[in-house]
Amino acid sequence: MRRYLFILLVLVSILSFSFNVKSIIIFPEKPYFTVDVWLDKPEGSVYNVGERIEIFVKSSRDAYILVYDINAQGKVTLIFPNKYESDNFVRANEIKKIPSRSTYSLRVSPPYGKEYIQVIASTTPIPIFKELKELGTTQMFPTLSDNVEEYVQKRLKPYLTGEWVSDITYFYVGRAPAFGTLIVDSDPPGMTVYVDGSYRGKTPITMTVDEGTHYVTVYFENYTFYKEVYVGENQTVRVVARLPFAKLSLSSSPSGADVYINGDYRGKTPLTLNLSPGNYSLTFRKEGYREETRYITLGEGESRSIHIDLKPLRATLRLRTDPVGVDVYMDGRYAGTTSESGLTIVLDPGTYSIRLEKEGYETDSFTVNLKAGEEKEVFRRLEEKVVFSEVRIETQPSGATVYLNGYYHGETPITIYVQTGTYEITIVKPGYRTIVKTVTFDEKEEYFKFILSRIE
Repeated sequence: MRRYLFILLVLVSILSFSFNVKSIIIFPEKPYFTVDVWLDKPEGSVYNVGERIEIFVKSSRDAYILVYDINAQGKVTLIFPNKYESDNFVRANEIKKIPSRSTYSLRVSPPYGKEYIQVIASTTPIPIFKELKELGTTQMFPTLSDNVEEYVQKRLKPYLTGEWVSDITYFYVGRAPAFGTLIVDSDPPGMTVYVDGSYRGKTPITMTVDEGTHYVTVYFENYTFYKEVYVGENQTVRVVARLPFAKLSLSSSPSGADVYINGDYRGKTPLTLNLSPGNYSLTFRKEGYREETRYITLGEGESRSIHIDLKPLRATLRLRTDPVGVDVYMDGRYAGTTSESGLTIVLDPGTYSIRLEKEGYETDSFTVNLKAGEEKEVFRRLEEKVVFSEVRIETQPSGATVYLNGYYHGETPITIYVQTGTYEITIVKPGYRTIVKTVTFDEKEEYFKFILSRIE
């Protein structure tokens, strides 16, 4: 047998109780995500007593939801979860219809007047959700309270924790009210708007509202704007949220650095921005230069200029030599001595003149160009230094042929230049005895005079 739920059961004079709409508005300090609730008729429509009503909910994230009704007298009735549908978990961006089964239906009952449907969504099953779920699945659409102000502000809102959001919609039982127009704008545009606790979109936005007092909340980054406005019949009321900007001017040397504020790209230097008061991290990035970050706090109406001298990314040069133990000079200044692992030098980008010196080896000079952030390795092999001796050889009589280590060099008197070292000198002249002598030449000048003996 099909069962029917009449949400509002007792007809009591609408004048016997009234509540402040502001007291039932419930939303977090920060909208972590969005949840939307709507009915099978446009918001603000009239439902007759006994007419069926359907509720729809959509969350932008996976969430657990609660849905309750607030009638014109302030009575709070839990609608979902219930005995017929106990699973209150919804998937992101999927539309949940209540009721979704044919085993029950929701019908409108007195009292006449404005009635609200509110949804609360949480990413985690917080204790208050568990408690209400157990209540809703054991009782038939239980009454949570006859005093909505006390219930929402004292028994519900204080126990909402973690990442949660809410939304609210309304309809009229029995008769239509008078309407007016509410325009919500902002400077800058694009702020998030809630009216009477219901998400309405981004500024600028124009909406039709019923005659009476309405509660406008506008969010922008760290800034929250709130205002109560009265909209009369056929009246148009405009609300403008003007952000108390702080002016921030950013420059860098060199210019053209990418600027990130709290991780978001905002442009290239030089750059002037209007920001809401608060704490910010400023990051400057430019290819070939070291990243720079500054942390600042901007006050309301403050103007501040920040200039950053960007430092080039340094380069790394690793010199290896054969042999090791080579003294390294860069642009004429001693920079170190190579070891088995070489010599590592960190430098600014640029071109450098390098000179390598080691006793007994030829000096090696070259240039190297280093780019920002580059890691370059250079290997150089030094040649052993060649030292010559000046050798003067004379004979008596002259005209003798001179050989060094068996190689002909000329006839005496003769001056020759040879590498330092040990040599065998051979003196040959026909009719005279051959002279063979071993000598060692060093870097100083050498002089030899040989007296030749005739062969008898």
